[in-house]
Amino acid sequence: MSDSIKKWHEMNEKVNRVNAEHYPEFYKPAKYIFLLDFIDGKVYRYDISLLCTKENEWNPDTESCEAFLYGAGHKVNNCEWMVTDSKNIEYGN
Repeated sequence: MSDSIKKWHEMNEKVNRVNAEHYPEFYKPAKYIFLLDFIDGKVYRYDISLLCTKENEWNPDTESCEAFLYGAGHKVNNCEWMVTDSKNIEYGN
């Protein structure tokens, strides 16, 4: 991951933490990681809802997500991924 993309993710994580603290009624913990793997051309969805609960207050950061994806057998340099609370993919057009 390039330095600018990593900085953007870090900034986004900080904003999400601040928003969760100040606006708890809008806080939605992450439930899924979607991954587009350029090596095999497939899209994967990983359910992380058991890891991201309000009790443990864990909302995944970039490093832990990449470690999780690496452990799942992906080469994160050849992937794009996102964390979301939505189970479904919305298609444009």
